[in-house]
Amino acid sequence: MQIPFDFVWSLRFFLFTVFATISASLQAQTSEVKIYGYLDLGIVKETGTTARLDRGLNNWLGVKGSEDLGDGSIATFHLQMRFNPDTGAQERSSTLFQGETTVGLKSAAGHLRLGRALTPLWQEKWLYDPWYDSGFMGSLETYNGDFNSDGLLSADFHNYSRASNSVFYGSPANAGLLGNFRFSTMVEIERPEGAADRSRSFSVNYASGPVTAMLAYEKNHIADSIIYVAGSYLFDKFTLIASYSRTTFAISDLKLSSRLIAGTYSLNGNTIRLGYGRLHESGNNKYSLGYNHAMSKRTNIYFDIYRERTIKSTNGQAIGINHAF
Repeated sequence: MQIPFDFVWSLRFFLFTVFATISASLQAQTSEVKIYGYLDLGIVKETGTTARLDRGLNNWLGVKGSEDLGDGSIATFHLQMRFNPDTGAQERSSTLFQGETTVGLKSAAGHLRLGRALTPLWQEKWLYDPWYDSGFMGSLETYNGDFNSDGLLSADFHNYSRASNSVFYGSPANAGLLGNFRFSTMVEIERPEGAADRSRSFSVNYASGPVTAMLAYEKNHIADSIIYVAGSYLFDKFTLIASYSRTTFAISDLKLSSRLIAGTYSLNGNTIRLGYGRLHESGNNKYSLGYNHAMSKRTNIYFDIYRERTIKSTNGQAIGINHAF
């Protein structure tokens, strides 16, 4: 599927929209800096392997902050590094700040960021996997619009879900004519060596009462593209989740479609997680069931069991703990 896209016009439009709201005489008023992080580690046992320590969700340490520039404008920055908690090693050997490195401006017109970050597709679709698109243990990420946002060969896939040298824009929520809609987009400024084109992505998200929905499109350096749609509905304590994606590969006639149906059930502050995902063309699929016990607002103990069928069937069990600070 081809979507008309004028890179230069779009970039000028986003820059003008955001910067036009900022006064030339802005002066700093207040600033805020926050150090934050997340640790998640569990014991995993799968068919044909010995028990191992592994992450249930990616682990990070970050610094982010803002400065009030006056007249409703705010300067922002965000630095986030990722690591493997079982060894303390850097997650990607080639990239210290694997998570994000952005500086930006926020105003009533939205949030403009420059640098490296998750694409709009990856930034938003984690909501539609009960395991937050982690790709580990019970996660159904492979069946939830999995897409290589780079496409080029790399030593450690450090750009698999992120874009570097890019401009990111996010519209304000619940503002003006947008109502309950949000819009996010990304365009790459520099085209890497070997790339057929600059990568680009957009996402439209809706939230109102018990309903959420998402539509996203993304194209990578080798012109592979994905269309992703998802939604959820809250029935009292149970949230029903569903998603569908279709990837088109530029160098062949192959297409790949994924389907996911899942849910979460709140039980006295704890959460039961369940889901099923399937790749249509190969028939690969995965069933997952999990239980998350909240020990506090920041600490959880969890248990997962899952069965995945690819070339062979794999059964897995995991028990772990996570802590946010």
